[in-house]
Amino acid sequence: MFTTKSQKETFSLGKKIAGSFSGGEVLALFGELGAGKTSFAKGVINYFLPRKRVISPTFIIVRHYHPNSNAINHLVHADLYRLNNEQEIDGLGLTEFMNNESTVVLIEWADKMPHLLPAKRQDIFFEIVSDTVRKIKIVSP
Repeated sequence: MFTTKSQKETFSLGKKIAGSFSGGEVLALFGELGAGKTSFAKGVINYFLPRKRVISPTFIIVRHYHPNSNAINHLVHADLYRLNNEQEIDGLGLTEFMNNESTVVLIEWADKMPHLLPAKRQDIFFEIVSDTVRKIKIVSP
């Protein structure tokens, strides 16, 4: 369990955790609106692409990034907030990228695709404690 006290700390936690990735990771992010999912995802992406301005994929749903890393050459960041069912989500082709050994997949609002998530993943739960404080729990199901 982690506690962050600002958006910057949530970003930094994502960046720190990304340092242990070797490829094939799927991160399922859970939490209400404003809980820190996007800040965390931006930190993960920033670890691999430090100069890249990361924009939330809320309106385009999926963004792809291609870092110059030996082990990881593809980052997929999905924000499923605007989608209504697993059929819409399945049409995005996210499952094709999951558990690919050279790809890291981050899925915001992963609760919208429970039957499509792979068994090999990390579930990350974001809880709003106050305006700035977040509790973040990482579970490997």
